[in-house]
Amino acid sequence: MMRSLLLAAGLALALVVWLASGQPAVRQLVGGVPAAAPTSAPADAESAERALPRVRVAISEARPIAREIVVYGRTEPEREVVLRAETNGRVEEVVAEKGARVAAGDVVLRLDRREREAMVAQAEALVAQRELEYRAATRLGERGFQAETNVAGAAAALAAARAELRARQVVLANTTVEAPFDGVLADRTVEVGDYVDDGDELGHLIQVEPFLATGEIVETDRGRVELGMPVDVELADGQRHRGRISYIDSVAEEATRTFRIEATIPNARGRIPAGMSATLRLHFAETMAHRVSASLLTLSEDHRLGVMTVDGDDVVRFVPVDLVRADAEAVWLAGLPERCRLIVVGQGFVHAGERVAPSEVPPDADVVAEGGA
Repeated sequence: MMRSLLLAAGLALALVVWLASGQPAVRQLVGGVPAAAPTSAPADAESAERALPRVRVAISEARPIAREIVVYGRTEPEREVVLRAETNGRVEEVVAEKGARVAAGDVVLRLDRREREAMVAQAEALVAQRELEYRAATRLGERGFQAETNVAGAAAALAAARAELRARQVVLANTTVEAPFDGVLADRTVEVGDYVDDGDELGHLIQVEPFLATGEIVETDRGRVELGMPVDVELADGQRHRGRISYIDSVAEEATRTFRIEATIPNARGRIPAGMSATLRLHFAETMAHRVSASLLTLSEDHRLGVMTVDGDDVVRFVPVDLVRADAEAVWLAGLPERCRLIVVGQGFVHAGERVAPSEVPPDADVVAEGGA
């Protein structure tokens, strides 16, 4: 009995001490006073902030720049032809050496003419005979001593003889090979004494003035390029020429989906060789664009070219861009807001729609010098 009383007294004393302690839970239980909010929320928010991906951004502002399309291509002659034999025979004389400049109608080489001249003389004699026969048949027919069919036969024989003569004269003329236009004999494949058959290659003639600089433009630039547009052409050896667009292909190359263009450039002195690398620059009106490092460019899932930016809520945005110009150091991009925050470090580790913790590079930093993942 005494032991129970002592246990009850101890529990009562412990209860009094707990109530007197003033703990928040006690105050809520006995007085309806709400317990204080947990003090761990600021720490949780700070931890969440630290967990966000960190990127470096740079403030970029658009500037006016002349739009430019740069095309890498090569030089080509405007006209070229493979000279071929139009009859068989032995090469008797070579008039134009390889590399020589020739005018339209100049003789390049001659084949042996002797057999062809004899055949022409034979055809001429036959024509003379048929003319006499036709005149005699006509006179007899007028007097009634010759049937009309005989007169008609004599006329047909004369016509056939004249046709044969013309054919042999053509063959004789084909023993002389002439340049069809002004140009340079870039190659000659035969020498004196060679025997050639009808259709054999004799040489390669290219037109020197004017010349062409050719290249391929992408689908998005096809609508911007027009016939007659001026173009600056720089060759691999440093030559610079001013020309104009003279041809734009209407059908895209199947494999690359690009369109061939041709620019006509002057070549009065014949210094431009065929097949030399050429850079074509087409200039357009000014537009507002951002100058950035090419390393900042990326492709979206649907293969659009663009850059990664951070908006006012620190959310990553993919912005499609239009390439205005490019040089050895940077690219100029249109399609961005006039002022934006470009991700210059870390763009390879974040995705559009993701919230990040950005830090700005110094205002005087060169955006072009930044970049990388």
